[in-house]
Amino acid sequence: MLSWFDIFPIRMKYKNIYAAIHNLGHSFLSSMNYVDGRHVVEDIEEIHAEGQPVTIDWLQGEFVPISHSNPRIEKSISYYVGSIEQQFASLNVDVGRLTDLKFQWPVRSRKYMEATDDRGKHYKIYVREMK
Repeated sequence: MLSWFDIFPIRMKYKNIYAAIHNLGHSFLSSMNYVDGRHVVEDIEEIHAEGQPVTIDWLQGEFVPISHSNPRIEKSISYYVGSIEQQFASLNVDVGRLTDLKFQWPVRSRKYMEATDDRGKHYKIYVREMK
């Protein structure tokens, strides 16, 4: 069966990677990301408040620290992973051309999204939750 992307191929616009990762980061941390009776950002904030750095690898669908993950976080990540290709395509960004796509929240630093494209160019944009 053909997918939407087979019918309408993406004309990759590398300059739109910043917009795509900005949208993903803000959407994930927003109050719209409400799963199983709670905002996912509240779980992430609690983990970070314990002194744990938080990383989400969007290409692999992995959350670190794995020991602090929970079903709500995993469910939310799977929702986002399932729609990233289409979300990015709406901005003419081909996820297949990204070698790295992560959300990072180091212990003593601000939250940010980062990506690396197939040319080796690194993209980084700070995000904050939208409540």
